[in-house]
Amino acid sequence: MDALGQWIKTFDDPPRRQRVLNIGLLTGLRFDADGSYRLANFERGLLLDRIVELQRPRRVLELGTGRGLGAFALAAAGQAYGVELEVTTADIIPLSKQQDYPLELNGQRERRRASCEEIWSKHLDPGLRQRITPLTGPSARTLPQLLKSGRQFDFIFIDAGHDIPSVSHDLAYAAALLAPGGTILMDDFAPLEEFGLGTCVAVSHARHLFSHVEVFPSEGLVYGGAVHPECPRGMVFLSGLRGPVKIRGWVRPFWRLAGALVTRCYRSSWFPARLAA
Repeated sequence: MDALGQWIKTFDDPPRRQRVLNIGLLTGLRFDADGSYRLANFERGLLLDRIVELQRPRRVLELGTGRGLGAFALAAAGQAYGVELEVTTADIIPLSKQQDYPLELNGQRERRRASCEEIWSKHLDPGLRQRITPLTGPSARTLPQLLKSGRQFDFIFIDAGHDIPSVSHDLAYAAALLAPGGTILMDDFAPLEEFGLGTCVAVSHARHLFSHVEVFPSEGLVYGGAVHPECPRGMVFLSGLRGPVKIRGWVRPFWRLAGALVTRCYRSSWFPARLAA
């Protein structure tokens, strides 16, 4: 696999940019507290597209459907490159649940009360939808079920819960679910934000499981809209699983406790120094 970090840094592919943008405006637009709309990390769609182009995975698992940017970017890439790709995507929120849904239609941005099911059926290519199989429930339930059923995946995208216990759990099971030669992409490596703490901690453990670990900035490099332009959120690409993985579920309570304590340390009220009055 070519270095993804260098590829996204020097990205210059207008047709691919437009393909992901069209999907993102229906599945990933963000409405911020200041009243503005933002293309929230549409770069993840480009990177998923690139992985499909190079790796040509047939069985894909996405953890964290959101409003569908990742799943539809993967499906569209499969269509574009002639890959018989099937996406299994899991989220704790049902596709039928009504939510505050920002989107752009015919050049106009708006917010409406809508479900993913409604937007997908009305505004996205039904041929892409046929490649996507949604699962509903927490990853603590869906991942053990997939493992127990003997499922394996050629590529796994981790973008679900972002706290330390959730990301560590998802990475452990993702490694166990990988088919030989499979790869993993993790979203939201963000050292400046409590939001990205789970991925930052998990990466240190990923190095024990995988022979290749690539960490690189991604958010805002093509579409703009980075939360911290001086230190954009990034992604982690993992390949070369070193061997079979055994799940050790008994350590999860300790991870929950450690996660709660470390998260507290990201809050200024817990820091041992303050500016003098």
